[in-house]
Amino acid sequence: MITLFLKLFLSSVLSIIAATFIYGVIIEEKVQHIEREQIRKIVLPIYYLLDRDLLQAENPDVDKVLTRYQEEFPFFIRIFPITELEAEARLKLMRNGEYVSVKSNFLDDDDIVLYYQWPDQQVLELDLDEEFVDYGDWLFWYMVALMGGCLAATVMWFSFSITRHTYRLAKVTKALGEGDFDVSANEKAPSPINHMARSLNSMAAKLKSLIQEQDSMTMAASHELKTPINNLRFALDMTRSITDMKTMHEHIQEMDEDLDSLEDLTHELISFSQLTKAREINPQSINPYPLLYNMCERLSKLSPKLKIQIECPVGLSLMADEKLVRRALNNLIVNAQKYAEKLILIRAYVVNKSVIFEVHDDGSGVPEKYRESIFLPFARVDDSRSRQSGGHGLGLSIVERIVTNHCGKASVSDSHLGGALFILELPLFQNSEDSKD
Repeated sequence: MITLFLKLFLSSVLSIIAATFIYGVIIEEKVQHIEREQIRKIVLPIYYLLDRDLLQAENPDVDKVLTRYQEEFPFFIRIFPITELEAEARLKLMRNGEYVSVKSNFLDDDDIVLYYQWPDQQVLELDLDEEFVDYGDWLFWYMVALMGGCLAATVMWFSFSITRHTYRLAKVTKALGEGDFDVSANEKAPSPINHMARSLNSMAAKLKSLIQEQDSMTMAASHELKTPINNLRFALDMTRSITDMKTMHEHIQEMDEDLDSLEDLTHELISFSQLTKAREINPQSINPYPLLYNMCERLSKLSPKLKIQIECPVGLSLMADEKLVRRALNNLIVNAQKYAEKLILIRAYVVNKSVIFEVHDDGSGVPEKYRESIFLPFARVDDSRSRQSGGHGLGLSIVERIVTNHCGKASVSDSHLGGALFILELPLFQNSEDSKD
């Protein structure tokens, strides 16, 4: 709103300056010319009367005549030597026989003085001592009033527009508060309402996306939890009727495995929830080569029959959250271990101020129709990526969330090894302010 008041103040100042400029520069000279012509026509009879009473009369009493004329007309009249005039006025008087001087005052009546040549190198001066014929003042105030009226109309229209859009914005805000995220504010409203409208629409879109994601997560989580819970309930019911200790231990072992599955699912849900809510990251300098080497050396013990190759420049580095990047790469490598047959290839390189991580496997790959949905929570891929491979469907969602929080992107395509190729693109440098956005 500070911007609005500033605009109104500047409009007022500019209007007054414009009126003053128009009057002082463009109109003043024409107004003075009109005043000179009018004064000359009005005063000419008075000049003839003075000429008759002072020059044509025999032995006139000059002081008495001038006093009488000053009482009857709004003039200060005097006769003085021409040498008392300024050089410019004297030249104009001698050239034309008369001279009208108009001196404009900004907020007062104009000073109007008439000079006539008089015998014996003298000058007759007629000086108006009050407003007589003055077009300048009323014209100036007329322009100021016109400018003020236009300004007032503009302010009223602008205020009405702001008020109208503010009420509409309030209705949208109320609708959002009631859970209606399909409404939208008018982004074509005047400033600064349009900035508020854009921010409100952006917030509504994010809230709608988060709520939809939360609903889908809730439904998917409840579905995922049903299987181990039902298995536990079935195993528990079975143990009540079992008398053989060996069979009892087998059922207890199955129940323990279901509890491990529930624990893993709970940890993944918590991790994904934390990544969804906490957008802030802690960027630091990372060298991907030792990170990948140590990770692959540890994970290779879980699948000794698989060969893992690393292609990464030793001097490569980027600014990112090491803990999160490690988690994302670990999930991709573990995912590749589930489906690879003999070989996993991991590459890292720089392209256009971004670091590209590629994880190849020689498995069955990801069908093209599932590539857009594979990063969604609890997404399952039929046939090649089935439930038999284990997991809860949150690993790739966590990867996508980590990359998004780093202002990067994740994708999947075909690998030249014959299987899947997962690609992570992370910027070389992270802006901490952007990461909070």
